[in-house]
Amino acid sequence: MGTHYFIACKLPYKVKNKLYELQQAHMQQDCFKKYPERDDLHITLSFFGAVSEQELKIVCAELDNKIKSHKAFRVTFDRIDTFGQESAPRVWWAGPKPSAHLTDLYRTVQDIAGLINKNEHRPFRPHVTLAKKWKGEPVDVYRGPVEPVTGFIDEVVIYEIHPEKRPMYDIYASYQLSESGENDGTVN
Repeated sequence: MGTHYFIACKLPYKVKNKLYELQQAHMQQDCFKKYPERDDLHITLSFFGAVSEQELKIVCAELDNKIKSHKAFRVTFDRIDTFGQESAPRVWWAGPKPSAHLTDLYRTVQDIAGLINKNEHRPFRPHVTLAKKWKGEPVDVYRGPVEPVTGFIDEVVIYEIHPEKRPMYDIYASYQLSESGENDGTVN
């Protein structure tokens, strides 16, 4: 089995920190098997799994050409929810408010992923995974609004997955979005 890769929006430190605090506040329920490290928090745009060096070269060249056409944008996370059955969710996540910029970026990345037959066929549900793999214990997991946290998305990365390490994700390649003309006043 080869190394796995995915494309994601890199989150600013301020957002990662706040979402990690939310995760830690609810972790005492201990109803999931896996809780990502702060540095592993991200918004997935396309998961590839194992790909060849040639496929990675194709993806890198296309990202280099097309990502610059997207402007950096703000994203605000304002809720926590789950995927899967309500009584035994697979994933507990933080969700952003709807964003046309994020959806457009996702479409561009999916077009690129399609070049190596790795495009997603499910609807886009942007989120940051806070926990996954339900343990099976009957616990009421929090779902609902949270204090909003806003950050500036200005970078798309290809992450290389190393399941044995903490944090698990290393940046394989990084691509800057173009300047938006606005700033959220924080340091990423």
